[in-house]
Amino acid sequence: MNSTISGLKKKLYEQQVRAKGLYTFEEYKDMRNVLQTLRMKFAAYEEWDLYQHATDLMVGMLLKHNWNSRLD
Repeated sequence: MNSTISGLKKKLYEQQVRAKGLYTFEEYKDMRNVLQTLRMKFAAYEEWDLYQHATDLMVGMLLKHNWNSRLD
């Protein structure tokens, strides 16, 4: 289980690095889907700090580009 959590942490870090750069709306939707999947996995392992970090990243991305009115 520890190796699984560290792999998920690595994926979260990769998404965090991606979110700092510029990206298109389609890339945003892909990143959002990855983060939602990570959130579900963190919840399954009851890793609430990581779950919250993924949620904060999703909200930050949404507010950064103000895409909340363009979600499909």
